[in-house]
This record gives sequence, C-alpha cells and structure tokens, in this order.
Amino acid sequence: MKLSIFILSLFYFSVSYSQLPMLEENHVWNIDLHGSFFGEDPYIITNQITVSGETVINGKSYKSVINNVNEDINCLVREENGIVYMYSESFNDDVILYDFTLEIGDNFTFLPNNVYCSFYGESPNIPFTAEVINTSVQFIANKNRKVIEFGFVFENEETWIEGIGSIRGFDPIGVVLDIIDLSELVCFSDDSGTYYFNNATSCDNTTLGIEDLSIEGIVLYPNPVVNQSILNIPLETNANKIQIITINGEVIKEEHLNKDYYIINTMDFSSGVYFYQIFDTNKLLKTSKFIIK
Repeated sequence: MKLSIFILSLFYFSVSYSQLPMLEENHVWNIDLHGSFFGEDPYIITNQITVSGETVINGKSYKSVINNVNEDINCLVREENGIVYMYSESFNDDVILYDFTLEIGDNFTFLPNNVYCSFYGESPNIPFTAEVINTSVQFIANKNRKVIEFGFVFENEETWIEGIGSIRGFDPIGVVLDIIDLSELVCFSDDSGTYYFNNATSCDNTTLGIEDLSIEGIVLYPNPVVNQSILNIPLETNANKIQIITINGEVIKEEHLNKDYYIINTMDFSSGVYFYQIFDTNKLLKTSKFIIK
C-alpha cells in the first residue's frame, strides 16, 4: 500500500511539474533600474527585455537578448537540461547564467561576465560563490515552477524562478559597480498573461524623460579602466565638454568634445578613483565615478 502511494505521488509530481524553458520568444521581462545622478534625486528606468532569433557559434544555437530601450545592450544565450548559458566573446565559450538543477546545499559560482545581458553596468570582477539554502515548487505566473533561494549575496537576497530568472531581472544578481544601484523584476509576460513581482503595480515605472534617457546613455566601458576604456556620449545629449576630477575634487583634465565618444587611457592617470563630468556648454549633464587600475 505504501509503495502504491509513493508511486502515485511520483506520478502526480511528474504530471503537475516539469522543467520549464526560460528563453521562449513569447517571454517579456520588465525590469526597473534604480539609480541616482551625483547629488541629485533617485530615478527609475524601466527596461523591457525580449529574446529572439538564432545565431550558431561553435555548433551551438543561441538566441539574442534584446533591450527594447537600448538595442546596443544585448547578448547571446541558450539553455540545455535546465541550465542557461551566455556566450562570452572573451572566452569564445559559454558561461553559466542559471542552473535550475541545483538543490539545497549546492554551491553556485557567479562568474564576472564583464557586461550584463540586459542593462549597462559592470558586474563584480571577482567570482564569488553562494550556497542554495532552499528549493521549492511554487505556483507562479500560472505554472508550477522550481524556486531556488541562495544565502547572502552582497546586500540583496537572490532568488531564482524557473522559466523566469532572477527576482532582480533577466540577469542573476542585480548588483552592479556602475550606472545603477539596484535592479528589480517588476513584470513577466507570456501567452497566459502579465504577472507582477516585487510589489509592483505597473510594468513601466520610468521617472526620467527622453532627455534623461539620452543622458543615461553616457556610459564608460569597461570600468574599472585596465588599459583603455571608451566613454559613449550620445550625440542627442549635445555634450561639448568633459572634466576629469580627482576624488578630492581637483579638476585635472578638461577637454572639448566633438564626437560621440571619448577615450580614457590608464597611461594618463595614476591608479585610483576619479569622476568624469559631462557638460552641454555650462549645463552639467552627468557625473559618474570610474576607477583606474
């Protein structure tokens, strides 16, 4: 009798729960990016993320992750047997974004990916490992999904939801070293509907205007600067001057801008922390920190 109940329970579980794919082309993620300009009020930019297409590299088929706010932000991803991979140009190979086969007590090493799939920003440049402290199957977004909870990961909790990703967005770990302070998944949509997360009530919570979005496109990559980094400066910002400032507030470089980028070389600075300020004539557009290695 006990054996029959056990077999029946296994049958029920296999019927009610099966591995769910994450990279379906009908999936849409809305992610709030929280940040603040130097000395100014915090802001939110909601990015919408989709996946589509097919690219074959090294005999493996990948889909493109597309940021519908800024299509310059993208990467190639694939999934196999419950594991989601991102193609790394640096290694000409895969790095693991998610492993939904993990169980309690397993460790997962979050690798530094240099860039995120779905938004600008530097990931931590030292790999770190976190332990799975709980797994469960929960009814989320109209399906039974495996939920994986990790122990302490920086200052934020990290929870993965099978077929959806992190509660912080498409990318695991919503902690970056530049551009934004925090990311949160606010909406996930598929053919069955739209579902809210992190107490959100709207899928678009942007508090910046079009001009501010252009300013947010002013991005230094990579940061920290190891040899040379490029500061992207969208033409629509009308930026025409840059200042480089030490952590003590001393302006050590000032130049006029006449193109949509500016190159920062390590040979021009000592190692340390600096700020760049971008101006439209005398109007300050953006201040941000960078590090010279």
